[in-house]
Amino acid sequence: MMFFIQAIVPIIPYAILAGAAGIIYGKTTGFFMAWSSAMAGTLCIYLLAKYTGIKFIQRVTKKPYQLNFENMNGKTIFLLLLIIRVFPVVPTPVINIGSGLSGVPLGIFASSSALGMIPWAIIYVALGDYFHRSHNITNTLAILGAILIIIIIGISYFRKRINITANSKDK
Repeated sequence: MMFFIQAIVPIIPYAILAGAAGIIYGKTTGFFMAWSSAMAGTLCIYLLAKYTGIKFIQRVTKKPYQLNFENMNGKTIFLLLLIIRVFPVVPTPVINIGSGLSGVPLGIFASSSALGMIPWAIIYVALGDYFHRSHNITNTLAILGAILIIIIIGISYFRKRINITANSKDK
């Protein structure tokens, strides 16, 4: 239930919950709990946003900004959502609500979210399980530090790519 709530209102960071699942339940059960419950919360808030706010948002944005969300390229949307799930640049609730409000199809949203959430569920649950088995906080923090460095490099890379792409389209 905590993972479900965290996907909607992230009071407790996902890393802490998934690490605790790894400590308490081990790698396999902890991963399944972390991933499936977070997916359930993600889909819940997406569907809530999609079916309660999409017509209003489309009506407000379509006329002044000439936006048409129904004609977006599915492959591009899938890859974009996958990248922002794997490299967490945008907070999860913003992704979930924004995808629902912008009219992203359920299949694309669910599949990109499911795939994009797997690496983090594995990493955090495995770190929790490793810490529980080894009781070695130094190694656990070193691994976590290496992961954070990779995340920062990935986020920086994709931000530069997005800026380059945006700037080249402006010209």
